[in-house]
Amino acid sequence: MQFSRTLLLGSAVLAVAACSSDPVSKVVTPDPSASIRWVNAIPDTVGMDYRVVDYPSNASEPNLLFGTSSGNWRIIPAGSHHVQAFFSCPASLTAAVGNPCQVPSVVSTVIDDATFNLEAGKKYTILHYGFAKAGATPAKKLMLIEDVPPTVPAGQVAIRVINAAAAYGSMNVYSSLSPDTTGVASGTPAFANLAAGAVSAWVNFPVASGSNSYRLIATSTSSTTSLTKFLAPVGVVATPATVTTGALDAVPGARIAGSAFTIVIFGPKVAYTLSASIGGGPVAGSATGAATTLLDTWPARISP
Repeated sequence: MQFSRTLLLGSAVLAVAACSSDPVSKVVTPDPSASIRWVNAIPDTVGMDYRVVDYPSNASEPNLLFGTSSGNWRIIPAGSHHVQAFFSCPASLTAAVGNPCQVPSVVSTVIDDATFNLEAGKKYTILHYGFAKAGATPAKKLMLIEDVPPTVPAGQVAIRVINAAAAYGSMNVYSSLSPDTTGVASGTPAFANLAAGAVSAWVNFPVASGSNSYRLIATSTSSTTSLTKFLAPVGVVATPATVTTGALDAVPGARIAGSAFTIVIFGPKVAYTLSASIGGGPVAGSATGAATTLLDTWPARISP
């Protein structure tokens, strides 16, 4: 019996030794990382493919049209990264058989590139801003915006604005509670004299109640005539777990306390004509600007 105990003890020691010198597996510590998201604010050409070309990553974003974003941040190792933008053809052309827009000479053409240093633990928006047409001002460029989500006071929401409307120049943005976008700019601008390509500071507002949200009206700095109007998203309340479903977290919005979100304001889409080499034909512009929302701070989670 004593012999058996000794034998078992020896086996245990050997097993521990084997684990400690395991040549196959080891504990891996993740590399320090940053996070990025993309916004296409180039109004006078086709969509864009945005690529991180020095590192294989799902942080890239294909086929992003003017006035849209890639959504939530995506993780990428911290450090210096080379990013490039390429033309992305309209869906009507990519569906065509033998579409010339798919030839390497077109899809491999670099439209813009930049190298950005992304610091560990930080979040960024990469804004593609300006005009693609030669000679138009300001010329297109990739801009790095550091995103620092705020701490939102109880019972409030936080909003900031990015002026991505190169055609409008500096603007005032008025804000008021409303269920829709009807109405005119009045009172004091919530975001005053915001330069083209600039990012405002965070501004706190009381949570919208009832059927209201926050109506934002962008104007020039010398007039209250609307350039574009936008109703902030209302958000979605959290849903507690039931016997058959799990808990669902809240989605940020004007009616959800603790939310923080960024409103990106775009100028009007510029009419242009597609080159004959990719199918030709005119593409209509728009009479007014537009806007989109980036979600920055979520209310406290209730899901596991």
